[in-house]
Amino acid sequence: MAQSQVSAQKSVRRLIALASALGFAVIGMIWTAVEMDIRQEQAFAQRTASQTAQNYARLFDEHIRQAINETDNTIKFIRQDYLRGGGAFDLQAWVTNQYSFKELALQFTIIGADGRMETTTTAGATPRVDLSDREHFRVHLDADQDTLFISKPVLGRASGRWSIQLTRRISDADGTFRGVIVASLDPYYLSRFYETIDLGRGGGIAVVGRDRVVRAMAGLTRQALGSRYEGEEALSRALTDGLVVEMGENQERGRATAYRAINDWPLIVAVRVDDTDARQRRIATAAQMRLIATGLTVGVLGVILLGIAYWRRFGSALAALTRSKAAARAATSELALTLNNMAQGILMVDGNGHVAVVNQNALDLLGLPATFTRQGFPLEVLLLHERATGESIVMDEQGGAPPDPDHLAVREHVRGNTVLEICTRHLSGGGFVQTYTDITERKRFETALRDARDVAEKASQVRTAFLATMSHEIRTPLNGIIGMSSILETTELSAQQRGHLKTIHECGEALLDIVNDVLDYAKLDSGAIQLEQTAVDVRGLATSVREMLGPRAHEKKLSFDVVIADDVPASIETDGTRIRQVLINLVANAVKFTLTGGIILSVGSRTLAGGRQGLRFSIIDSGIGLAEGSHVHLFKEFSQVDASITRRFGGTGLGLAICKRIVDAMGGEIGVESTLGKGSVFWFDVPAPEAKAVAQPAERAARTRLPNHLSVLLVEDNAVNQQVATLLLTAMGHTVTVADHGQVALDLAGRQAFDVILMDMHMPVMDGVRTAQALRAGTGPNAHTAIIGLTANAFASDRQACLDAGMDDFLAKPVTRAKLEAVVARHSSAPAPAEQVDQGGVDLSVRNSLFDAIGPEVGQRLVGTFVDEARRLLADIRTAADKGDVTALEGLLHQIKGAAANLGHVGIVGLTSVAPAELAQPAAAVQFVGRMEAYLAAEERALHRAA
Repeated sequence: MAQSQVSAQKSVRRLIALASALGFAVIGMIWTAVEMDIRQEQAFAQRTASQTAQNYARLFDEHIRQAINETDNTIKFIRQDYLRGGGAFDLQAWVTNQYSFKELALQFTIIGADGRMETTTTAGATPRVDLSDREHFRVHLDADQDTLFISKPVLGRASGRWSIQLTRRISDADGTFRGVIVASLDPYYLSRFYETIDLGRGGGIAVVGRDRVVRAMAGLTRQALGSRYEGEEALSRALTDGLVVEMGENQERGRATAYRAINDWPLIVAVRVDDTDARQRRIATAAQMRLIATGLTVGVLGVILLGIAYWRRFGSALAALTRSKAAARAATSELALTLNNMAQGILMVDGNGHVAVVNQNALDLLGLPATFTRQGFPLEVLLLHERATGESIVMDEQGGAPPDPDHLAVREHVRGNTVLEICTRHLSGGGFVQTYTDITERKRFETALRDARDVAEKASQVRTAFLATMSHEIRTPLNGIIGMSSILETTELSAQQRGHLKTIHECGEALLDIVNDVLDYAKLDSGAIQLEQTAVDVRGLATSVREMLGPRAHEKKLSFDVVIADDVPASIETDGTRIRQVLINLVANAVKFTLTGGIILSVGSRTLAGGRQGLRFSIIDSGIGLAEGSHVHLFKEFSQVDASITRRFGGTGLGLAICKRIVDAMGGEIGVESTLGKGSVFWFDVPAPEAKAVAQPAERAARTRLPNHLSVLLVEDNAVNQQVATLLLTAMGHTVTVADHGQVALDLAGRQAFDVILMDMHMPVMDGVRTAQALRAGTGPNAHTAIIGLTANAFASDRQACLDAGMDDFLAKPVTRAKLEAVVARHSSAPAPAEQVDQGGVDLSVRNSLFDAIGPEVGQRLVGTFVDEARRLLADIRTAADKGDVTALEGLLHQIKGAAANLGHVGIVGLTSVAPAELAQPAAAVQFVGRMEAYLAAEERALHRAA
């Protein structure tokens, strides 16, 4: 028994020993299998990365060699034709017609033997640029071999861009040095191409010279361009061996860098393939497998210790290991499939008509079966499949595009509910490349944008209609306020009453300015205002602004000067109305915000962007100024520097926004320079080419002498507007007949002839447009009588509606006496009264009309200001006459003449019509000054009598 027991024990021990040996053997096998599997995965990843890096290096080697060979051949052909053609050689035309790599080459240049540039393909380059210090010139000057030189990246003096210079020597038949031909290659072109290649998140491509200097690389920056490449040892080996592959170690296994020397040229292509995400996944998988192996080891040891009963658990662990390995292989397969796919589908056909490349995305988008995944099958097989399925994506052997390598053909194709964008480019060696992009969502977005644009346009139309209605509703009561206040000014009033009346009138005008600002901004915002290019007298334009706003400045005891540089043209081609609008707005602001000192309107010539001729208008004031940091809000809509400005000075905050819109529309720029408490300089630049035609002077002539005793038919439905217009017309000496609407007007016009018809646009029963059309269509006594439209709307469409209906003119409410006098005078056929001129040379009818419009007190202050300003200008005239400065005399005479015309002083207008050259004579100047002093003295005597 004991022997049996011993034998059994021995058997057990042998069994345990055998089981232990088997267990340890299994443990060894497990770890061996795990480590071998991990190493195989790493080796596979390294082989794949190495092969990929070598393939890409070979591809880019061929691409760069082809580009350099093509460019070198081009240089040789240019040199040949240049030597043959001599001075008649056209480099730009030659390159345009002959060179294929136009995106790669920035320019071609010929440098003469003296080192100066003779010609270049860069438009606008400075001629005869000195390039004698450039390395690519010196290397050919000092050596007589005909070799191609490839430079480091340099900043081109002609092109202004970084480039790599490919150069060859130009020599005569006898070997005499004639110069150098330069082809400037764009390193960023190669970089952009390299960036389209997916080499993994840690991958990259670089082109390096034998001098270790970077010529191009993916993600090229200015700092990297021209820097030294870090892998100098590998570059040196590549120059010796032709191809060197460096593999990553340890944590960087799976990364491969291939260095390939480009035959015949001193360049090396470095391609790094490194997908860090895949490497991390491999490391994680290896750790998982080692963890599983550790668990199995523990299990096997447990089986050894616990006996044979635990072998099944070991089998389960082994099965689990098998499943884990299968899962790892499946994950590896999925990873390879993911890396092989791209966002776009790609199909490449070689010159033999065989499909060289097709990815899975292309198969999906084209609806091809899996049998087409193999490469190298004839394109005709794919075309037969398309014809059988009724598709027309690839279409034909040319890819559905003309065989032009420089042309990228783009078309769209609808396949079911999918919209494909198909881009086709032909290869220079035959065949083509086609990409397929799913643009279904982009098309839906474009449709949504079009719908949103339509909604916005409808909203803009609603807004325009609303503004027209509000303009009518606001201007109608304003017409009564301003009209009645202007009528009351002609009656006998006490000083207190006249002050109250002045306040009413000024408030009405201020409200009208606000309404006009809002409407002007609405027109600019909707694009309703168009620019009109005409010949404009610059000096007359500036003078007219001073004449308009000078009285306002003088009321605040501010000086107002106009300074125009000598180099400013007399006449420019621009929209004078819009420039005047901006000037009036800026000068009015300067007057408003200036309490002491004065304002200067300065005009000078300026060269704008692109070499355009322009003018700078500057408005300089000594006003309250602006705080630093507040400038940014000035030109925004409904914006002022702070709320206290609005409370103190008023305004809508739209004036400067309107100015900016106008200047921007004219292609100019507006800005401001200011210091708080020290004043401001508002300026704007506008294009201002010199006009071919002579502009009409911008001065305002004497007021037209008005006809009186006219028979006027007033067609107006509003009682207040009837009363205002009737009182104004009666005060002007006319007879007024009132009609409440168009039907009554037609009845009256059929029985009586009128000299002028004033027609409101919006009336009950029959509006102004239908009434005017009926009058023009009839044969009554007023079929040809002047019809003047009246409306509270201020849009250009309203004016056009008046003219289209047969009206002769258009008058926007509120109606003032001055506007009414002007429009009636323009269209009345009645004779005008004779001009009345007093002994002092003043047209009394013009002077009296002016005083009626602005009030006697304001008129007398205006005359006094004119006398003072004229005496100051006389002193300047004496100085200019002594110097013989005809240009200065012309401007001074122009200023006096314009102001005198506004005051009705026909004597001074006639006196200042003298030729500036004649006034430069001493005797003529003395006589002119004497006569001017006589006129001014007469004005002063009249002022003393009135006081």
